[in-house]
Amino acid sequence: MKNYLVFVAVALFFYACGSSDPKSRKEALYIPTDMPDICQNVDFNVDKGMRETCGVKPARYQAYRNVPMQRYLINPNQASIVKNGDKIEIRFPNTHPVSLTEDQISGVAFSDSKRLAKIQNTMDYKEFYNEKKERYKLFKLTIPSDSKPEIENNLCFRVPELKGSDRTRSAAMGVQMEMIPCETLDELVKKYVN
Repeated sequence: MKNYLVFVAVALFFYACGSSDPKSRKEALYIPTDMPDICQNVDFNVDKGMRETCGVKPARYQAYRNVPMQRYLINPNQASIVKNGDKIEIRFPNTHPVSLTEDQISGVAFSDSKRLAKIQNTMDYKEFYNEKKERYKLFKLTIPSDSKPEIENNLCFRVPELKGSDRTRSAAMGVQMEMIPCETLDELVKKYVN
């Protein structure tokens, strides 16, 4: 009889813990990273009607860890930083993703609540020709951290020249951004622009 009462007490305890109000828990959602503009600033836990339109689905398994987390940048337009598991990459429109390390964007937080907040970054763009008439299109992104004290993360890129002609080039042919050290960018700008 004593064992029976202990068993019933343990069973009631687990039942009480497992049957908490499901509305108080936030539903785990799979939010795609290639959503249209209209879907970027929507809180899908509040506006459930937009889920189907934007391709958002409930995550079927709580143990699923490869749900991509995305943060949009102010400049350039449509650029974003995506974290999927341990991989971090920056995505620009009509280009292939560029892989980043944790050190390159230290202090930037990825969570469902931060998804709606755009990163208040700055972008410096320079375009010039060198003495060999080679065209350089360079830009530097300064990405602030979410943590205090604020850390400025600098990422520098060279935009490659488009290959092919207007007839053979299509929008599906994305270019591969070339990541360069920011010291190289500063030297080139100092030499050819100033």
